[in-house]
Amino acid sequence: MSVTEARTEPTVAVANAPVSPSARGVTGATWGRVALACVILLASGGVRWWQTQRFNTLLNLGKESPFPLEELPLNLGPWRGEPAQLDPKIAESTGSTDYTLRRYVNQTTGVKVDVIILYGPATAMFIHKPEICYPNAGFDQVDAASERTVQVDRLSAPFRSLVYARGEAGQIERQEVYYSWRINGHWTPEAGTVKQLERIPGMYKVQLSRGVTMQERRDVGNPCEALLEALLPALEQRIKQPSARGQSR
Repeated sequence: MSVTEARTEPTVAVANAPVSPSARGVTGATWGRVALACVILLASGGVRWWQTQRFNTLLNLGKESPFPLEELPLNLGPWRGEPAQLDPKIAESTGSTDYTLRRYVNQTTGVKVDVIILYGPATAMFIHKPEICYPNAGFDQVDAASERTVQVDRLSAPFRSLVYARGEAGQIERQEVYYSWRINGHWTPEAGTVKQLERIPGMYKVQLSRGVTMQERRDVGNPCEALLEALLPALEQRIKQPSARGQSR
């Protein structure tokens, strides 16, 4: 027998050796586990896809206000409101999908308060707050911000109050501003960050402004708070009341 033949015989014998039943069992079990893992992964991927699609649908639906904001009442106790127009470019810059702008006049005192109520995608609206918008319009903040809570029955709504001014000498324009956001059913002057808001489809913003004097005391009998005490319950009622728009979904 040659050296070559001696080396190849064992190789042929090993290649042709029969596979034991135990080895076949191990191989079958391994492929079974692989197949099961694949099924689980596919099912998990399908569930995640379905959840993503469902969330995106709800997110898109939530970008529209449950009711047209112009339906909010113009008459609120002693307050009488008149609709006002907002420049379309300004409205677009707020990130809102619906808004209403009106001026309320107290029939007893004659005080005038401008009100803008907006609704839109949370991630598009949160950046539009007075601390950014007023300085961009040439105003300077002239008083420290304060937190004021509007309490009506069971409703407790914190608002941020600020005073801005622009102009010189006898032509100084001073404006008091109140604002807050309604996010997930709660009122807060802190909108949050993009990360915190990316799963919230839409939110409301209520902002009031009025002219004030330097000597005026604003912490007692404030007209903005008096108007909010009448406006917020009306807004809450409309949010919670089914509308034709909401039923069409």
